[in-house]
Amino acid sequence: MSDICTRDDIDKLMHLFYNRLLVNPVAGPVFDHIDMEAHMPKVIDFWEGIAFGGGQYRGVPFDPHVPLELTSGHFVIWFETFCGCLDELFEGAVVAKLKERARSIAFLFCHKLNLEPPEI
Repeated sequence: MSDICTRDDIDKLMHLFYNRLLVNPVAGPVFDHIDMEAHMPKVIDFWEGIAFGGGQYRGVPFDPHVPLELTSGHFVIWFETFCGCLDELFEGAVVAKLKERARSIAFLFCHKLNLEPPEI
């Protein structure tokens, strides 16, 4: 296995991740009202920027999550699914960087949403 090296790698990761997340009985319904065709390029831009610096992502990642009625459990599922997909596809320093950033995002979003910290 190799590390994440290109935008195509991020694309592959995000498609596997959302394919798994959307069928999860707890997390999947959160996305019922999300236009995934429009959402996917944004999350690919977001994670590409984290992986390689810079990037094309423009926006505030937290704001769209406010109205979703999320729980700490959603963030546990999100994090575990994300890390599982990373481990299935890649290994290396960029993978470790993305895992650490995902953990930070989960804790930050829970804090900003006044939720208990996720158990991750």
